[in-house]
Amino acid sequence: MKSRAFLVIVILVVASAALAQLKVDVALVTVVATVTDDRGRYVEDLKPEDFIVQEDGETQTISHLSQSSDLPVSVGITLDTSGSMERKITTASNAVERFVRSIHEDDDIFLMTFSNRPVLEQDFTDDRSKLSRALQRIRVGGDTALYDALDDGLRKIKKGKHTKKALLLITDGEDTSSYGTFDDARLAVRESELLVYCIGISPSSGGPLSERAPGGSGPPANGGRRRPGGQVPTFPFPFPRIPGLPLSLAQNPRGQRQSGADTVDMNVLNAFADVSGGKAWLLSGDWSEGRVNQIDRIMDEIAAELRNQYTIGYYPSHSFADGKWHRIEIRMKNARYNVRTRKEYFGG
Repeated sequence: MKSRAFLVIVILVVASAALAQLKVDVALVTVVATVTDDRGRYVEDLKPEDFIVQEDGETQTISHLSQSSDLPVSVGITLDTSGSMERKITTASNAVERFVRSIHEDDDIFLMTFSNRPVLEQDFTDDRSKLSRALQRIRVGGDTALYDALDDGLRKIKKGKHTKKALLLITDGEDTSSYGTFDDARLAVRESELLVYCIGISPSSGGPLSERAPGGSGPPANGGRRRPGGQVPTFPFPFPRIPGLPLSLAQNPRGQRQSGADTVDMNVLNAFADVSGGKAWLLSGDWSEGRVNQIDRIMDEIAAELRNQYTIGYYPSHSFADGKWHRIEIRMKNARYNVRTRKEYFGG
């Protein structure tokens, strides 16, 4: 009798240990989803049965679903202050200030600028006056270390105190001075599993606002780095999309600058936004004609989106730390609804 009781105890101990190990190995995968109807309006009060979640083609059971209407967010703002922003920086700064004053009062925000290199102007704070003073101190000049700024911004936003995090990138030019590459930056976005929103500002049609391309010093020209002689290829908008590859590198191997073309490579910004589940916008045309209202509307849209998203969680059938990339696909059962999310995660 005693031997049977001992055997039962051993079985229970072993089973408990196995369940504990399973809980460690199979972690909750969480995905932020933006759902809109066919008129672009945010959809509220959805239930788990409204979503179809698949990982690597296998349907998953939703274990957690919440809508982040009142949850605070950690937000990073990364603002281009290169030389070509001289006539746009006041409008851009005012739009940023309006944005930080319109979002949740408990949101944790930092401000980073970049030209030749990224600079943290204001660390995380919920004090809007500190952010306002930091914006007033901004000076413009230099080239565009876009990829380095994105990488630094992602590293910084991970230190935010809130669970939900997002990065906003505002630029009017292509990268001209980063030591990292496009591939480096895109991989950083993929691995971060964070929302990235991008605003591209095309040059004004009036006045010489183009940036000076750097000289031949620095890293070699490959994998999206600077090109010898500082030639930075540009392309008119719109253009065909090549997933995962900046159009400038794919379509213009000689690095010839095209006269009269936009210097914002939206293929690059779209790639960053798309892989994160965020969104990218292009402000085109003469900056002085109605662009103030446009950038304000974009900022309002980002603020509203952060308050109208769902967090979806599920437990995959495999070990979470398996060292592999996994494809995520989320669809809506209602054909009138559209959903935007990140598309993968790394189990590591």
